[in-house]
Amino acid sequence: MRDVILTTDLYHQHADPNDHWNLATMFSLAHQGLIRFAGIMCDDDRALKEDGSYLHFGDPSVQSVAQMNYITGLCVPVGFGSRKPIKNEDDIKEALSGRKISSVTLLLDALQSSKDKVDIHMCGSCKDVLLAYRHSPDLFKEKCNCIYLNAGTYEKQEPIEYNVGLEPYAYSQIFKIPCKIRWSPCFDELRPWPYKTSKRASFYNLNQNEIAPHLNTALLKYFSYMHGKVFDINWLTYLKNPLDTALVEWWSNADREMWSTPGFLASANKSISLDGRIIDEGSPEPHLFRFTPVRVDVTPDGKISWTEAKESNVEMFENYDPIIYENAMPKAIINILTKLPNIE
Repeated sequence: MRDVILTTDLYHQHADPNDHWNLATMFSLAHQGLIRFAGIMCDDDRALKEDGSYLHFGDPSVQSVAQMNYITGLCVPVGFGSRKPIKNEDDIKEALSGRKISSVTLLLDALQSSKDKVDIHMCGSCKDVLLAYRHSPDLFKEKCNCIYLNAGTYEKQEPIEYNVGLEPYAYSQIFKIPCKIRWSPCFDELRPWPYKTSKRASFYNLNQNEIAPHLNTALLKYFSYMHGKVFDINWLTYLKNPLDTALVEWWSNADREMWSTPGFLASANKSISLDGRIIDEGSPEPHLFRFTPVRVDVTPDGKISWTEAKESNVEMFENYDPIIYENAMPKAIINILTKLPNIE
């Protein structure tokens, strides 16, 4: 069973609700005993506007982490990232010479204490994982099993994808870390909404109205607290109060863009069948996705080019077929999230 770290731009009020779906997915895998959820690295509020000020999404959503810990009975720790941008090597040196960064401390502690090796799932900024690596490169070489990097586009590079745009230089440096790196591009290219599923990209779409009827009451309250941008600080009381059915009806009548789920399952030695069932990684039946070796070249501003390779420490996501993938992933999400316990 693999130790797993999740990096995420998880905010309250939310920046993108898919991060809360990711969090619930990871907690479900941990609850089932398929992974050891070793910690959560929350990005700090670091989106720069053109005038140099910060776009404020909200504080890291410790409320949602606490709700998931309560629902599952787990005790997953959370750390918080650096707010300062990393644009070059001098910025890295400055960040490492300053006050300690709790996300960096969390990751290094997890690597140090793990009896085996650790998987890191990156679903936001690349900055804090890079800082942890630069702080203790030998520890990474010894204890990092795989970095699952969910960012970027694999064909057209303009405009730049959101996660890459948060920290382009840090993104470019992640590929230099000497461990297995499984890269899941978000799209082939960044088109205007609605987004499109493509062969080498992990994007898929959920109709929340199809998912919500399968979820238990505790999970509906967890999502309602986030979707409703509830500012009652009593996050536990909210879980125990009656369900706001009107709020559930409101948020479930919307699609939800999703990306990172396949990598989560890979850390659990699981995959997905073509009809959306969760299967063992070694199952002989066709799998919905795979990772294949590629060679990559990344510029300091986050522009990437790649070619297929026979051997490489970098592997790239590929789905079986975009239409089959789009149809199967919602079924897989239902399968995963219905394993979470209720509290009533």
